[in-house]
Amino acid sequence: MLTLNDINKIYRTKTIETCALNNVNLHVEKGEFLSIMGPSGCGKSTLLNIMGLLDRPTSGTVTVNGEDVTGLGDRELARFRNRTFGFVFQSFQLINTLSVLDNVTLPLLYRSNPGNIEQLAREALEKVGLSHRMTHKPTQLSGGQAQRVAIARAIVGNPAIILADEPCGNLDSRMGSEIMELLHELNTSDGRTIVMVTHNESQAKETDRIVHFFDGQQVTL
Repeated sequence: MLTLNDINKIYRTKTIETCALNNVNLHVEKGEFLSIMGPSGCGKSTLLNIMGLLDRPTSGTVTVNGEDVTGLGDRELARFRNRTFGFVFQSFQLINTLSVLDNVTLPLLYRSNPGNIEQLAREALEKVGLSHRMTHKPTQLSGGQAQRVAIARAIVGNPAIILADEPCGNLDSRMGSEIMELLHELNTSDGRTIVMVTHNESQAKETDRIVHFFDGQQVTL
């Protein structure tokens, strides 16, 4: 479903060159729940950004459902990303001045024919168990509730792939367990492919496969 071929990512300044990813080859199967682990600075988030087409590799190709999307222009890439991926971040990335419902509708505003935006957002909030919080602002929610809103925003456009960067990193163990249960439900019941970056080994062991990274390279333990 999602394949990275010979991916390299190099950041350059006038005085230094940093290799964030070095010849990465990775394939994610449809319906798989994959964890990516490694120490801070090893390239995990860079890898996730390239997977989700938020960043371009220095070299190599990204293929989604058999289509090489590496060479798409910025507008085409944005449309493809909006249709295909849902993103969940450690810090939630909610807009505090908007209601929960309005936060969830945001990805749909960038589609040409989104359908009934409010209804789709309500359904997404129902799925994550927060339909009773639609009129609240993010500042009125607990951390676990805020992350559920972020997950509702990620799934509102019915993406095939969810990319989660430390989704439980800012949560206590109980809330983290609740978020993991929700991700497993989305994976098993809805059939969504999930790629999760995490430092939590016990959470990683709950997933189908763990890929370890060190210094920008995939390693075998």
